[in-house]
This record gives sequence, structure tokens and C-alpha cells, in this order.
Amino acid sequence: MKKYIMRLLTSVCIMSLAALASAQDTSVTLSVDGKPALALQVPPAAKVTSSNGYVNIRTINMSLHVWAVPKARTAKDALPRAGELIKSEFIKFATTVTNDMVIAGSPAKHVIGAGNEADDGDPGHAEVVLFVIGSHVFAGCVHGEFDDASRARAPMMAVLQTAHAPP
Repeated sequence: MKKYIMRLLTSVCIMSLAALASAQDTSVTLSVDGKPALALQVPPAAKVTSSNGYVNIRTINMSLHVWAVPKARTAKDALPRAGELIKSEFIKFATTVTNDMVIAGSPAKHVIGAGNEADDGDPGHAEVVLFVIGSHVFAGCVHGEFDDASRARAPMMAVLQTAHAPP
């Protein structure tokens, strides 16, 4: 009986460690002109698509788009261009709320607004976070119809709060 309990406990420990290891986040790097510029931690099941200066992170709870913002030095510099930055995904963006926040120890801007989805023109909302890592400014965006953007806010912020310069 004692050996049975020990084997059972050992099996449970091994399964727990395996589950813990598989639940760890995965690192994603966004490159600008072939050089790593931004690292993010994403859920292990996330589907990631990237190209120069852009990455899309898709999970069950969100589709987060992150772009490098050319010719901006601060989040405030990029603020007037928020609608232009996200136009491949969301058009006619009209800002309704702008909040100050901090990402990676630097001032950032969280912009919320209404407009239309670029793919089908449906009305909706978008949330954009403008932030600085190293010498680059980035724009992270979630959007959707109805309250899709606000429901994706927490998962988006969880990913963006992991932002740091790649090693």
C-alpha cells in the first residue's frame, strides 16, 4: 500500500511539472529592418504571424496587432497618427478617450475610439496602446464589433506589460 501511494504521488508530481512547463509563456520578437526591437511574452497556444515591423498575436481571447511606428520618438509623438497606424485593420478611427499609462517603465498612451473594421466596414471599436522600447515606438491594437475591443483589453494589456528590449 505504501509503495502504491508513493508511485501515485510521484506520478502526480510529474504530471504537475509537465503541466506547469507547458503553461509557461512563449517569447515573441518583433524585428525592425532585420534587427530585434521588441520582445513580448505570449500564451503558449498563441498563433503568431510576423513581418518587418509587425506582429499579430492571435489567441482565443484576442487578436493583437503590434506595429513599429516610424519617425516617432515618444508615445505622445505617435498619438496624432493612431488612426493612420491601424488603418490596415480599422478605419475611420475617432478617438473618444486617451489615458496615460506606463509600459516597461516609460510613458505610454492608451487610446480608445470608434470606427469601422477594415475588412468588412462593420462599425466597432478599437483600443490602441502607444509605447516605447529602446529607440522604437510601437502601437498595439485590438479591435472588433460591439464590445470585442473592450473584452480583449485585459489579454492585450497582459501581453504588452511584458514588453522589453530583446537580449
